[in-house]
Order: sequence, then C-alpha cells, then structure tokens
Amino acid sequence: MLRLGPLRLHWSLPLGAVLFCAAQPRPLLLLAYLAVLAAHVAGHAMAVIGAPLRVEGVILHALGGELLGTGDVPPLRRSVIAFCGVLAPFVLLALALVVPMPEDLRDGLVRRNGVMLLLNLIPIRPLDGALAWKLPSRVLAARRLKFRGEMRSSRQVQRDVSELLRKIRGNTRVR
Repeated sequence: MLRLGPLRLHWSLPLGAVLFCAAQPRPLLLLAYLAVLAAHVAGHAMAVIGAPLRVEGVILHALGGELLGTGDVPPLRRSVIAFCGVLAPFVLLALALVVPMPEDLRDGLVRRNGVMLLLNLIPIRPLDGALAWKLPSRVLAARRLKFRGEMRSSRQVQRDVSELLRKIRGNTRVR
C-alpha cells in the first residue's frame, strides 16, 4: 500500500484500472475510471457529514474507496454511508446518459461504471452491498422504534388526561 499523506493507494488500484479499461489504456477510459472512483468516495464523504465520525484518510482500491476514521456510527448510518458510495457513481452513470460526450468517456461512465456498481452491490464484506442491502430493514426498524416511542408518549397523555379528569370530577362533586 502506497501512502500519500491521508491518501492510501491499495495494490489493487492499478489492477482495477487495467480491468476497467479492458487492457486498453485509452486516456478517456482512465479518466472515467478516476471519475467513478472519485464519485464513489465523494458519495461516502457526503453521507458522513454530520455523523459522529472523524475521517482521517481515504483508501482507494480497485472497486472504489473507503473512508478511514474513528467514531461510533450507528448501524443505520453505516448503511446510509455504504449506500451513498453506490449512489454517487449511479448518478454519474445517469448524467452520462444525457450529456453529450466522447464515446470512450461515455463507455467508461455508463457500461463499465455499471459493471462496477453491480460488483460493489454484492452483499459481502468489504463491498458496500454488505451494508447497503441492510438499509431498508434498518429504516423500518428505526421507524418501529420511533412509533413505539410515540405510542408510549400518547399512552402517557391518555393517563395524564384521565388523571386530570379525575381531579376535575373530584373537585366538582357535591358532597
């Protein structure tokens, strides 16, 4: 692994570039590969904003990149961060479908990026799919917890109203 300050380049990075370009190192394909990696890491970085995580560096590897840091991030937020690492290159893919550009660049940002997206969504660690696919169930679990909390508070309101009515009735009764 090559360290350049907070940036770490994994040994698989050149292998990823060779595979991405199908052993045809054309400049626009390499540019597309770098854009896909940058979008991937930027997606993770955007999702970290506001999270209790201190980012200390970035590691780039064949299928994207990871943020290196410390902090206690809840499971739901981890899934969001993983999902955003996939979402950002997908946005790049969608943009490449509508914006005119040279064919090599379009090929890199659409077809080859699409293959990387599918690979990255495989639900095994360390790929983003391992956490991203847990996002729907984690969102539902969080909503259930919130709903239970609201139910408890509405029950408390009911008890408070009942107590208040008992007091009112107790004060207005003729003895």
